[in-house]
Amino acid sequence: MGRHAWQAGGAHSPSRIARRGTRSDHPRHGRKTLRASRSARRHYFEAGGPCGRSSGRPCDRAEAAGSGANRAAASHRISPKRPLVAAAAMAAHEAMALQESMIRPRFSIDVIVPVYNAVHDLRRCVESVLKHTGGDYRLVLIDDASPDDSLRKYFDELKDLQLAHVELLANATNLGFTLTANRGMACARPSADVVLLNSDTIVTHDWLDALARCAASDARIGTITPFSNNAEICSLPRFCENNAWPPDRDASLMGQALRETAVPTYPDIPTGVGFCLYIRRALIDAIGAFDPAFGQGYGEENDFCMRAADAGFRNVLCDDAFVVHSGGSSFGDARAELAQRNMALLLSRHPRYLDLVGEYIDADPLRPLRVLSAARYRSLVEPLPGMLHVIHGHGGGTEYHVRALIASACTVFYQYLLIAVGDEWQLESHTADGIETYDFRRLPDESWSDFLGGLCARFGIELIHLHNISGCRDGLMSSLSESRVPYGYTVHDLNFACPTITFLNEKQAYCGGVTDSAVCRHCLALQPEFKHVDIESWRERHRALLARAAFIIAPSPWAGSMLRRYFPEHEIEIIPHASSEGMQRDDAVKSRLPCPDDGRPVVAVLGAIGPDKGSRRLESLVALTRARALNLRWVLIGYLDRGRVPSQSEDGVFTMHGPYDSRELAALLEHYKVRLVAYPSAGPETFSFTLSEAWAAGLPAVVPPIGALAERVRATGAGWIFDESEWPSEARMLDRIVSLLDEKHRGEYDAAAARARAGPQSTLESMVSETLAVYRRAKTDASIERSMSPIAIERCLAALHYAPWIMPDPKAIAEDESSLDAAPAASSDVVARFAQAALRIRHTLPGRMLYRIAPKSVVAALKARLAP
Repeated sequence: MGRHAWQAGGAHSPSRIARRGTRSDHPRHGRKTLRASRSARRHYFEAGGPCGRSSGRPCDRAEAAGSGANRAAASHRISPKRPLVAAAAMAAHEAMALQESMIRPRFSIDVIVPVYNAVHDLRRCVESVLKHTGGDYRLVLIDDASPDDSLRKYFDELKDLQLAHVELLANATNLGFTLTANRGMACARPSADVVLLNSDTIVTHDWLDALARCAASDARIGTITPFSNNAEICSLPRFCENNAWPPDRDASLMGQALRETAVPTYPDIPTGVGFCLYIRRALIDAIGAFDPAFGQGYGEENDFCMRAADAGFRNVLCDDAFVVHSGGSSFGDARAELAQRNMALLLSRHPRYLDLVGEYIDADPLRPLRVLSAARYRSLVEPLPGMLHVIHGHGGGTEYHVRALIASACTVFYQYLLIAVGDEWQLESHTADGIETYDFRRLPDESWSDFLGGLCARFGIELIHLHNISGCRDGLMSSLSESRVPYGYTVHDLNFACPTITFLNEKQAYCGGVTDSAVCRHCLALQPEFKHVDIESWRERHRALLARAAFIIAPSPWAGSMLRRYFPEHEIEIIPHASSEGMQRDDAVKSRLPCPDDGRPVVAVLGAIGPDKGSRRLESLVALTRARALNLRWVLIGYLDRGRVPSQSEDGVFTMHGPYDSRELAALLEHYKVRLVAYPSAGPETFSFTLSEAWAAGLPAVVPPIGALAERVRATGAGWIFDESEWPSEARMLDRIVSLLDEKHRGEYDAAAARARAGPQSTLESMVSETLAVYRRAKTDASIERSMSPIAIERCLAALHYAPWIMPDPKAIAEDESSLDAAPAASSDVVARFAQAALRIRHTLPGRMLYRIAPKSVVAALKARLAP
C-alpha cells in the first residue's frame, strides 16, 4: 500500500536525507495484532452461554441468561455468509448520521463492562468512568458468574449507592467474554451506541466525549478505538507493545498530551482493539453482535471489524483519547487450544486478515501521531527547557561537535538540532529513545521571524545556539534580529569576518587576517563568487548579530583572538572542543581499500579536502612522491573536492578512502598503517577535530604555521610545524616529511608520538560542563517572551510525513480471498505472498498461533521459501 506524504510545504532535499541516513524509529519487538491478554477475560471458564437479546428494553437482572432459545437466536442473527448492508439502507443511515452529527454532537452511549473476578481492577475502572464521564451515558457492569465473593460485595456497594448512571447485571452461569459482551449489546438502549470496556482499564478526562466526537465526524464510522499504553496497533509510545503503566503514574497527562497534539484525524485502522471498543448502533443493527462461534473470546472483535468493513463501515482510531489498559499476560496453556481454534476460524472467514494487518504494521502510519504526543507528554512530565542548535547542511567537524554536545546534555535540556538550508529546515528532536526528524518548509507568506518563533513556541525552545548559519544566512539573521528567544554563537569558522571563511585571496594564499576594508574590498572583487559582497555591510550585519548574542564561545585562543580582531567589542569564552577519546568507537568499518604490508611508511590526510585545506597541494605532493620514487605512500581518509568515489592508484602511492563515519577513524588509521598525519592546508583552522583524533590514536602531526593547528602543536609538542620557508613549497614540505619519517630521526618521532598519546586534551565531560554553565547564565540573564504563536500541529504532522492509512476496498479484498480459494498452495505466487505475510508477523501472537495450527508440510514449504 502506497503512503502518500501529506505535505504542508514539502520535504527536505533527498540528498540531505540520504547523506544523513539516520532516523531513530520506535522499537517494534513483540508485535501483536490480536489481543494476547485481557485480565477481565483470562479467568473465564470454558462454559459458554446464550446472549439473551431483549426487544428494545433493558435486561431484567433476574432474566435467565442460559436459555437454549436465546442461544439459538444469538447464533441465527449472524449469517454465515456475512451479508452486506443494502446500499439504500447505508445511504439513508449516512444522511441521518450526518444530520445528527451537526445538531447533536453527543450520542446516547451505553458503556458495557464484562466482569470476571479482578475486583481491584474493576474498582479503579468504575471510579475513573464515574469521575471522567458525563452526558447521556449508562455504565452497565455484567458479572459473568464470578466465584470471587468480593466482587459480589462490590456490586452490593454500588447498588446501595443508587448511582443514576450505573446498571448492574449478573449471568446465571459463566458465558465467557463473547456472549457476555453480546448480552450487554442486547441490553443496551435501542438508540444508544455501545462501548465495550475492559475491567482492567482506566479512562481519562474527556474520553467518552472524544469518542462521541469521532463517531459524529463520519456516518461511515462503525468502530472506534482510542490510544492506549497496551493496545497492539493502537499502543503508544511504542508500537505493538505493552508499554507498562505503573499504578502511580498520572494517566491524565497522556490524555492531555493527545488532546494538545491531535488535529484530530480519526485515521482508519484494519481492526479495532477490544480493550475499549466504541460500536455505533447503526453497525450493530446492520451486522449484529459478535459471532458466538468464537466462544469464550479471542478474535471475535477482529471478525466483527472485518464484517464491519465488508458492510461499508470504517474502523478508526480516536487519536485524541487515551485509556490505560493493564493487561500484559498472555493466554495460558489451558487457553492455547481455544486460541488456535479461533485463529483458524478467523482465517477461514477472512483469509487476507493477517496480510492486511501485516501490511499495516509495516507501514506504521500512526508513528507521527505517537511521536508528537510522546514529545508533549515528556514535556508535561518533566518540563525541561528546549535548546536549539543551528548548523548548515554540509556535515563535517561542526556537526560532529554539535552531535556530541547534544548527546551529553539531554538530561538538562530537551535537545533539538536544526539543519537550516534555505526555506527547508530539518529539525531533529534528540531523546534517550533516539532521534525524530521533522522536515519543515517556510510558507510563502510566512515571515522568517514567525517561522523560527513558531518552532520555538511549539517545541518549548528557550535558548538557541548558533554554530553555522551559512545554509540560511539571510533568513536566520532576519528572524534573530527580532528573536524573543536568547541565542549565542560558537566560532567554528571566521565567516562572520570574511565571506571566504578561509582568508584566502585570489591566488589561494593566506592573507593573514587583514582588517582594512579597502584591501578586503579589492581582494573580494578579484574572486567571482565574492565580487558582489559589500564587506562593510557584511561585517556590520554580523556585528549587530553578535551584539544581541547572550554568549560567544571560541574553541581555541587563536579563533577567539581572530574574531576579536574584527569585532573587538565582544567578550569571548574559550571552551576547547572535546577530543574523540572516550567517545563511541566503531571498529566494524563498512568499507576499506587494501593496504600493502610492505613496510613503506604511510602519511595520512584526514577529512573532506578542498582548496582551502590543500587539495591541490596534496595532488602535487603525491605527484612529487611518484616522480622521485620515494619510499612513501599517501592515504586520504576522506575525499577531494574533485570527487568522493574511493580509489587507489595502480602503483599504490595514493589511496582515497572516501567518506567515513568519525567513529570509524581510529580503526581506519590502524588499517592503513598510518605513521604520520599531515596538514597541507592553505588556510587556517579554528580548531581541527581530525588533529584531536590523530592524537587520540597516538599519531603525531605536521601542520602549517598558521591558525589553531600551529597553536595546538606548539602548546603540546605532539608534532611539527612547517616553517615559513617550507610551507609555501610542496617540494620542501615533502622533504620535511621524508626527513621526519627517516629512521635516524626515530627518537624524535617516538617522543612526539608519546606526547600525542599523553597530551592534555579537553574531555567530553569538561566541554559539556563548561558549555552548560554558559547556557545557564544565558538563560538566567535573559527575559524570554512566551507570546509566540506555535507552528500548527498539522504542519508538524506533515513534517513527519504523516499519511493516514486507507483501508483497501472490501471488494478488492474479497477478490483477493476468492483468488486464494481458487489457487491452492501449489501456486508459486500464493506461496510467495503467504510467505511474505508470515515473515512480517512471525513474532506476533497471531503468527505464533498460525505456526502451531499450520500443517507441517506448509511450515516446511514456508521455511524453504523464506530461506536465503
